[in-house]
Amino acid sequence: MSIFAVSFAGLVGVLNLLLTAGVIRRMRAYDGQPSGRSDPGRWRVVYKPPRVMRAAGECLGAFHGRTVRGEPIGEEFFARSTTLVGAFTSGCTACEERLPEFAEFAAAFPGGGANVLALLVGDAGDLAGKVRLLEPVATVVVEPDRGGPVGEALGVRAYPALALVEPGGVVGASGAEMEHLFLDPAEV
Repeated sequence: MSIFAVSFAGLVGVLNLLLTAGVIRRMRAYDGQPSGRSDPGRWRVVYKPPRVMRAAGECLGAFHGRTVRGEPIGEEFFARSTTLVGAFTSGCTACEERLPEFAEFAAAFPGGGANVLALLVGDAGDLAGKVRLLEPVATVVVEPDRGGPVGEALGVRAYPALALVEPGGVVGASGAEMEHLFLDPAEV
């Protein structure tokens, strides 16, 4: 009986070795494409940024507000050239992480602060540090709570909300992270 058991175990081991070698051979031949029975383009993963404000192609609403300097601001702010927009709120961890990156990008944005809008939502006292950071590189608006005129016009749903707005107030791209602004529209 022991000779039979040893022979059977040896046969199973050899069969396992042959099957493993076949699997390895097939894996080496696999070129990363799906089988020939389907279209390889069908398997491409498309990333869609989260919807935190109006999406690409949508128009901003009309609004009237005031900057922290007391200057009037409205939809005409978006009439002249592409505008970088960022909306942040107090008490938001993700906003704290994105704000320095946004400020750095805003400092290098074509047209400077005249083409950058930063919306800060919350208590003005809590936002004072953010205002000081953004004021040299952006036109800053503070609204006491969600649903203010600028936030409504931008269609802000969550924070942080970032966008590139084309002349005439049409959103070119939007998302929660800077890289969302530079995704290829054909891919989204």
